[in-house]
Amino acid sequence: MQIKATPYSNLKIFHHAELMKKIENNERISPIYIRIKPTNLCNENCYYCHYKNSYLTLDDYRPDDYIPQNIMMEIIEDMKQLGVKAVTFSGGGEPLMYPYINEAMRNIIEAKIDLSIITNGLKLYGESSEILSHAKWVRLSIDSSEKNLYSKIRGVSLDSFSKLCNNIGEFAKIKDEHCELGVNFVVTGDNYKQIIDMAVLMKSLGVDHIKYAPLINNETEKYHEAFKDQVMSDIQYAKTLETEHFHIVDLYTNDFNRVQNGNMIFDRAYKKCYIKEFICVIAANAKVYYCHDKAYLKNGLVGDLKNHRFKELWFSDEVTKKFKAFDAQEICREHCVYDDRNIMLNQYFSINNDHINFL
Repeated sequence: MQIKATPYSNLKIFHHAELMKKIENNERISPIYIRIKPTNLCNENCYYCHYKNSYLTLDDYRPDDYIPQNIMMEIIEDMKQLGVKAVTFSGGGEPLMYPYINEAMRNIIEAKIDLSIITNGLKLYGESSEILSHAKWVRLSIDSSEKNLYSKIRGVSLDSFSKLCNNIGEFAKIKDEHCELGVNFVVTGDNYKQIIDMAVLMKSLGVDHIKYAPLINNETEKYHEAFKDQVMSDIQYAKTLETEHFHIVDLYTNDFNRVQNGNMIFDRAYKKCYIKEFICVIAANAKVYYCHDKAYLKNGLVGDLKNHRFKELWFSDEVTKKFKAFDAQEICREHCVYDDRNIMLNQYFSINNDHINFL
């Protein structure tokens, strides 16, 4: 049986060889991929929320922030002019609560920019669902396979879970063939026994893949110690459910490779962060940050779109100086979703060109 590929691969960047060559020549490039957090408002109240209860101090986060309509439309126009390839709407809050989300998503599709979203799924219906049926991927954040625990974790009514499952099933029926429908399941001390049940349920609803990842806090290893082995075993069992059209992604096991003495190890083995040249985040406060993990942190700030349009800010002398002075070992001392890719890119750009033909 041939297992279906999922969107998670560190090797995708090698499809942009012409841009990598420019980086190697110390040239600035337009970002390939931008994550936009359009609003910090949310219709759920997860007890482990990164933004409300983060293990980091989020300097610039305010729960009522959202990107003004005029700035959002300027961003989309600038992305089109700069040749940005892809956009993900995410939180912050719940992106489908942003009052101008449908207009923004339609404009992105019309601009020939690849569209995706990370959503809790409660508002995945109607016009939003129809637009997103043409997205490249839709990822749902769901952390329980039954209504009672879902209500507890998410801080919502008991009937929310059945509405969510209905939304998922209906969306799976209407989405384009090449729209990847995925689920992100954050493993906690409450839901760790539902690993297999969750895979069975999501597969039955027409989901294409489910990704398991650990809840990360200040004592990650200690928190997961009592159930870590069971989770890893259950994830392996869940993999027996894989088909050509359904896949299990195991970030839970991978993330524990970073744990030493009860703590996640976030030290960088490199000084250069190459990935920041290719991506960025625009947050609900209309500020640009280097990446998702630096959003709302003062040392992650690139600039403010209330003062400059994006296309002007990105190539400004001030930002260029920031990029050249950036030292990952000094600035990046927290979780980095791009760490593996940066390790790979640092190895790539340090290759001795005298030997490149000896494959």
